[in-house]
Amino acid sequence: MKPYLIDSHAHLQFDVYNNDREAILAKMKEKNIWAINIGTNFNLSQKAIDLAKQYDFLFAVVGLHPIHLFESVDPKEGQTEPEMFEVEKFRALAQEKKVVGIGECGLDYFHNHSEKEKVQQKEEFKKQVAFAQELRKPLVLHLRAFKNLDAYYDALQILTDYGFNDKSERSGVVHFFSGDLKIAHEFIKKGFYIAFPGVITFGNFYDKIISELPLERLLVETDCPYAAPVPYRGKRNDPTLVEFVAQKMAAIKNLSLEKIAEATVDNCFNLFNL
Repeated sequence: MKPYLIDSHAHLQFDVYNNDREAILAKMKEKNIWAINIGTNFNLSQKAIDLAKQYDFLFAVVGLHPIHLFESVDPKEGQTEPEMFEVEKFRALAQEKKVVGIGECGLDYFHNHSEKEKVQQKEEFKKQVAFAQELRKPLVLHLRAFKNLDAYYDALQILTDYGFNDKSERSGVVHFFSGDLKIAHEFIKKGFYIAFPGVITFGNFYDKIISELPLERLLVETDCPYAAPVPYRGKRNDPTLVEFVAQKMAAIKNLSLEKIAEATVDNCFNLFNL
């Protein structure tokens, strides 16, 4: 039986869920909500796999987030040390049956935008692009610009250099999209899906983009524990709240919640080969 909804980007392995993770998972099972649990470094990728193995409605993505190339402290995530993308270490993880993608990887110029830091991020991103191509798994992209959508344009150039084009299939997803309509179409041309989180419930600033993008290329996500949707804004997020994202998307596109749920679930199945 297919799920009611799929949270295409969650981090249930983070420390912030250690006290009540099982209760959240029980609620997800009750609501028939699945989730793709996303790794952000080697240790958290392994934890995503371990969790996915325990629940048939969870899947895992493994990779290295660009901020983890540098010193990073996040109380929700736990203490992490800087690391590089070591292909052979991640290759062992990627062989696991429940692993459906590579990421989240990409470019984060908001936090680290010196020329040296940008060059380092690009090199580690290229490793993961090549790795995903080798394994024929979709990419989960984290792109956060510093100015003028620079991270998005740099990522598009790298993807072009690695052969992504309008014939690319199941290329990946641009998670937590915050670009413009032109950028979204450029990624769609390369076979990517566009995912929107709870921030679309904060106001109407994403309405035009969502209204004009094709439904067959849209995903919903929480990016939990971050960015909880209205009416839970400011609280810890979890996959059960992805329904509020789907409701807002339905309102923007003037479609029923059921239609949005069905389409975004099908899109997840197509992208991640579930």
